[in-house]
Formats: sequence, structure tokens, C-alpha cells
Amino acid sequence: MAEIKRGFIIKRRDGSEIVKYDDPSFPSYIFDGYLVKGCGWERVPHYHEDIEIVSVKGGEMAYMVEGTLIKLKRGDTLFVNSGSIHYSLSTTNKVSRYIIAILHPKIICSSFSVEEKAVKPIVTDKTVPFVHFKAADFDAPSIYQLMLEMEHDCKGNEFLITKYFFEIWDIIMRRFTEAYRLHVHSMEESTGHNSRLKAMMLFIDEHYKERIILSDIAAAGGVSQSLCNQIFNKLTEKSPMEYLAQYRCRKVADLLVSSGMSMPEIADMTGFTGASYMAETFKKYFGQSPREYKKLQATK
Repeated sequence: MAEIKRGFIIKRRDGSEIVKYDDPSFPSYIFDGYLVKGCGWERVPHYHEDIEIVSVKGGEMAYMVEGTLIKLKRGDTLFVNSGSIHYSLSTTNKVSRYIIAILHPKIICSSFSVEEKAVKPIVTDKTVPFVHFKAADFDAPSIYQLMLEMEHDCKGNEFLITKYFFEIWDIIMRRFTEAYRLHVHSMEESTGHNSRLKAMMLFIDEHYKERIILSDIAAAGGVSQSLCNQIFNKLTEKSPMEYLAQYRCRKVADLLVSSGMSMPEIADMTGFTGASYMAETFKKYFGQSPREYKKLQATK
């Protein structure tokens, strides 16, 4: 059962993201987006049941998926598998443009046989957390064109979204040969720490209002403090305490917009020891003070 919490990312009780679908009755989110350094959706580790597909229309960007950095250029498409911890990040000082499609696999589970033979073997395969379709690859232009057409043609049309999803899935399926699985497995260093990181992320989500120290986070994942640091740095490019600080700041940003609380009240609600420390930390991650952020959001 879902638990709605404040924040830019709403999560289930297991810590996975609840995607804000375009239509709550149909599990798809398709958007023509942009990425620039310091924007609120950059470098925010998360995961969800849905698969995520990103095609870059302009500029350069990157994704971190399960601790692997994938650099993306115009014409590239990235498939992020179900349950994989990931986040986007800017690699230049320029704006990059992309199309993102977040789609629940059940859209194409038209029958038990299709689900068992064509969908489950991919979404349950944790050895392949992503597929990078580089622009020069033989199948990249096809999936890129389908993404462009889906974004342009399918808004509010569930039938067309389903049609395009089947066509995209057919291209993805063709990559999932045994030879490809072995190739990916040999290229990527398998940490085996995905579930431990998810447990520690969930602990932070549930206890960020409280006083948390490194040993608490490590205990939630059943690992030593040293290994806790290694897992976070490998899979999120942040230390556990940096991840906690940024998480709290995102909660602060939400409360600044959605509540009439004072700065001391927000600091208390988000686990900071005081308003001044909250402001100092917030500026580090958002590039402006909480008051400046609140004023700017009020004008939008």
C-alpha cells in the first residue's frame, strides 16, 4: 500500500518511487524535458517498478545506474530496467534536452504468455540494469525515432502509447540475448549491494526528521560503517551523510513551497539542528538561501 509523503519524490513503504503518471488510471509518464546543473531533479537517486527510457535530443548529459556512469549524447537512448537505482546528471554548463518515458511493464502484459515470455525475463533480470543504445548503433535510430513520435503523437492516447511501447520493447528484447547478458556482466563490476543501499535509503526516508549518525545508516543495511561509505559513494557518488543532508534539503524545498511554516519550524521538521545550519546546508545544494528559493518559487 502506498504511503504519501512530502517531497519531490513520493515513495511506497518499500522505498520505491510512486511515479506521477500523466493519467492516474494509466501508468505512463511521457515528457519533453531539460537538464541543467543544479536543477532540482539532478543527482537524486531513486528507483521504481516502472522502466525508464530517455532519448537525448540536444546537448550532452549522463545517467548513473547501479553505480555505472553512462554518458549520453544527441541521438542516444538509455533503457533503465525496473528496480534499478538511478539518477540523471548534467555533464556540461549547457542545457541538455531529452524525451523521457516512464512506463509500467503491465501496459504490454496483454496476456499471461506475453508477460511470462517477453516481459518478466527482462524486468526481473538484475544482471542487466540498463541498455545504452548509442547513436551509431544499428538499432539506435529506430528506438530514437519511436521515442520522438511517442512524445509528439501520444499525449492522452492510451492505445497509441501501448502500440509504441510494444514496438520499443521489441527493440529492447532483441538486445537481451544470452551473449549480450554475458557481455554486460563481464564489463560491469557487480557490487551485489543494491538491496543494502535500498534498505539504507528507506531508513533515511523514514527517519530523516530524527538525529541520525553514520552507524544508524550502516545498521539499517546490515553493513559496517566502512562498507556503508563504499556503497553510497559507489552507487550515489555521495557519502551517506551527504545523501542525508541533500535529502533533508529537498524536504525543506517542498515545505518552503507547500506550507506556511517559519524557518525554525521547517528546520525542526526536517532534522536540522537550527535554521541557520539549515540555510547554510540548503544553499550548498540549491545555490540560494531558503528565503531566496521561496521567493523565486512564488513568482512561478
